[in-house]
Amino acid sequence: MALSRVARVLILDSEAVSALAEKRKGMAERLAAAQQADHRVLIPAVVLAEVATGAPTDAAIWHVLGKIPTLDLPKGVAMRAGALRINAGKVRRKKRDLTVDAIVAATAVELAPSVVITADKTDLELLVDGFDVKISAV
Repeated sequence: MALSRVARVLILDSEAVSALAEKRKGMAERLAAAQQADHRVLIPAVVLAEVATGAPTDAAIWHVLGKIPTLDLPKGVAMRAGALRINAGKVRRKKRDLTVDAIVAATAVELAPSVVITADKTDLELLVDGFDVKISAV
């Protein structure tokens, strides 16, 4: 992923956090490139509900959290997430719950210009359509 020189916020969804925790090829380099370009890197706190298991393997997640700040969910972002979820649901064929994705998307919209790294590229693109948010696959 090539990030432009415009200051951006890089938002990690659950699969991106998992990729960092599992040390999958390329994720650490992407993170380093973003930080070197002075981009803010954040994890919406709601993402932790998807990646945490309560098992000892969570140590890798805690390691990631030691390097990247989390962002709590303000009321305005939660309200925007609800609207994005409903709008996306009107045109989407599959009926999977979009709540966490919508919160990630609303966070990205609030902090735009931003980039979201996700495995749910299609869903996130639908949720942020029309906003200054780019979606990048894990």
